[in-house]
Amino acid sequence: METQQATKKKLLFCDNYLWGLLNFRGYIIQHFINLGYDVLLVAPQSGKDENIPKGARYIPIEMERCGTNPWADFRYFRALYKIYRKERPDYVFHYTIKPNIYGTLAAHRLGIPSTAMIPGLGYAFAGKGFLKILGARLYRTGLYRAHRIIVLNKFNYDFILKQRLAPSDHLLLFENGEGVDLTAFPFTDNEDDNCTFLMVSRLLSDKGYNEFVAAARKIKEKYPQFKFQLLGPKGDNNPAAISEEQLEKDVTSGAIEYLGITDDVQSIVGRPGTVVVLPSYHEGLSRSLMEACAMGKPIIASDIPGCRETVEDGVNGFLVPPQNTTALIKAMQRYIDLSKEEKQTFSKAGRRIAEERFDVRNVAERYEQILAEVFADK
Repeated sequence: METQQATKKKLLFCDNYLWGLLNFRGYIIQHFINLGYDVLLVAPQSGKDENIPKGARYIPIEMERCGTNPWADFRYFRALYKIYRKERPDYVFHYTIKPNIYGTLAAHRLGIPSTAMIPGLGYAFAGKGFLKILGARLYRTGLYRAHRIIVLNKFNYDFILKQRLAPSDHLLLFENGEGVDLTAFPFTDNEDDNCTFLMVSRLLSDKGYNEFVAAARKIKEKYPQFKFQLLGPKGDNNPAAISEEQLEKDVTSGAIEYLGITDDVQSIVGRPGTVVVLPSYHEGLSRSLMEACAMGKPIIASDIPGCRETVEDGVNGFLVPPQNTTALIKAMQRYIDLSKEEKQTFSKAGRRIAEERFDVRNVAERYEQILAEVFADK
């Protein structure tokens, strides 16, 4: 679509983690800076120095990302309300559960239109009981006050409709996720005699951490020279977080290497011989797998919504049932047994899939369309 220059409209982007906001939505943020918008970023600090894009202004905020303390959540809502009242943004984009709920409510009270993006339904919807009921009620309260709600896969889209968590005419399906900058994640030659199985994810049990470690131990019995690496932030207070003791035990035993977090994911994923693994239990649409596709990295991932969109089974990787260590080990062995030519074919197929489905420029256009609905008459 033809881009429309902003007349110094103010956009605010609110997330539950500054590192995630900059790494997952950095292209979109920079896109609107380039168009002349006044851009504000609101998120808790990441515990490390972050490079705020030139032209954006960062406002730190405190929140309990995964806690269920109502007083802490009320303080977060009140802090957002004060920021929005002071800054008076023309539009707000919210990401993840608590910003989607409390940020949307704060914006609505001030008459500020907003979009809630739902990367995934998260741990609150993964099980049953009180937490799931409470999560649904809170989400419904927030989402019914959003101008638009973006969902990243059809399964979650249908779930939201079935549970009546949001009005159907406000829902938008971004069936190819948030996209990836294909120039920032170029195709790289993956040929190498050795193999590194790399899991790019938060350290959570429901991301398949335990299955990954168990598979690493088994594969290393036959191939001790192969590496199994984890890249991503720790789970903090998430109920599914891997404990420091467990991580230390798995690293000390030699099963895995923990690489921490980085602003330069490309340099790690781009190493020759890398296979990206994500045995997750539930996903929105995995950013790490889209990046793997773009760089031509074979993928082994769970056969679930949010992962299967990035993998053509037997073409650029393998799909396995979630929570199935045996199937994960077999898929790794299948990849190891491929010829060099077959592995190269997998890599080229991944890049093709990324170019066909995951170009972030298409996502930027859809953001512009959302804003055009609000700003057209202003």
